[in-house]
Amino acid sequence: MGIFSLFGKKDRQTATTAEKDVSRAKRSSSGSGSAGSSSSGSRSGGTKSSRSTNVKRDAQAARATALKIDAIESEMSSEFVTVPTTTQPHTRTPKPAPASPAAADKPRAPASTREPEAPARQAASPELGDTTEMLLDGQTAVSALAELSSEAAAVVEEAAIMYANGQQVLTEQMLSAAIAEDNLGEAAARAWLMLFDLYQIAGKQQEFEQLAVAYANKFETSPPGWAGNRDQAPKEAASATPAVPFTGKLDAGCAKQIERIQKLASNYRTIRLEFARVTDVDGTGCGMLLEALNRLQKSGHDLILVGAAELADKIRATLEVGRRGDNEQAWLLLLEVLRLLNREHEFEEVSIDYCVTFEVSPPAFSAPQGQVTTAAGDAPPAETTEAYVMPKVIEGRVDELVVAIAAWADDHEPAIIDCAPLARVDFNAAGRMLTGLAPFCSAGKALEFREVNHLVAELFHVIGLHELVRIIPRKN
Repeated sequence: MGIFSLFGKKDRQTATTAEKDVSRAKRSSSGSGSAGSSSSGSRSGGTKSSRSTNVKRDAQAARATALKIDAIESEMSSEFVTVPTTTQPHTRTPKPAPASPAAADKPRAPASTREPEAPARQAASPELGDTTEMLLDGQTAVSALAELSSEAAAVVEEAAIMYANGQQVLTEQMLSAAIAEDNLGEAAARAWLMLFDLYQIAGKQQEFEQLAVAYANKFETSPPGWAGNRDQAPKEAASATPAVPFTGKLDAGCAKQIERIQKLASNYRTIRLEFARVTDVDGTGCGMLLEALNRLQKSGHDLILVGAAELADKIRATLEVGRRGDNEQAWLLLLEVLRLLNREHEFEEVSIDYCVTFEVSPPAFSAPQGQVTTAAGDAPPAETTEAYVMPKVIEGRVDELVVAIAAWADDHEPAIIDCAPLARVDFNAAGRMLTGLAPFCSAGKALEFREVNHLVAELFHVIGLHELVRIIPRKN
């Protein structure tokens, strides 16, 4: 049906009536010609001819009007088909030119045989945003997934904070309930590993093994293994020995190396001490090293001494028989190094010189405690793990810890921080550690926290420490 079909109905009826009158006039003219007289025929013929001409003229005018209406309908319908540039800028249908008078006079096919006109898509189709809102009932799929992910992550983060605050029982209940509900999405594996570490720290082997069976069924992969009680003995590296290198002058500046020895002694059975790069010594540095060696001997640690003979020579070069001064600690360190090297003859000679200088009884020689291995100063370094060892628990003020980590990072690039012994970090202490390390890391120092249990690793992510430090969780 044309656009003007409702409004042009009367005109179309007039045109049809005119056409019918022309047809009747033709039939009437044919009948009259055979029956009428000549006189009346001439009069009536003139009248009929005039009447026929008028009817034809009216019919032609009506037909022209109908054709013009069809032309206008065609033009307006083409305008409705045009696609707006806001939706498809490259496929806009060009607007057809207006119909010319000559085209309007041409015969037009009946409406029943014409091809259907294109629908007005813009009027019938909603906007893209409206369609999305209609299909998703006002909520996009992305927002729904983000909300689900944030809820699951909130459970994991809250559990990490509760554990940091010492609420171990509540942490276990929260993680167990979340795992049982099985609605954690991408955070599921993190929650499982946190609960594994929690059972490990608490010594709950039976619960750990039950969780391992459930883990294998859910993830179809091998579960973490029970590592035993981590507090039974100092941690022994599987294939590496931690080393403490001494460089430059052995003086008061070696305090950070002495502190590192104390940290390593609480977690490692064997410690490697390197003296090949020591260039000089003084009484203060000798006293600090002597005290550290005495503690290691009393605790029965095994030692690997690199460049110890060279260190003995440098100490001997600063000593003179009969001259006391402030170098007594250097004499005693020389005797200790000779004892650790098991050089009994040299030990006896130096002890006599020490006795003469300080007028005291010489110390007696005794075999070193534990196993002591020596290596030449120019020997290639052994496979060692250069790492600063974290304590078991970090809480309270952390100023000294931050300073120690910064001092360690000054001599190592990257600075590896061994977090294997670290069981828990208090939430407030974690914030202070972040504040203390922030300016240091901003200056370009690279830190790596390795072997971090998943409870602590999650806490570090909550406070944002992972943005400054590389966090490497423990591989169970």
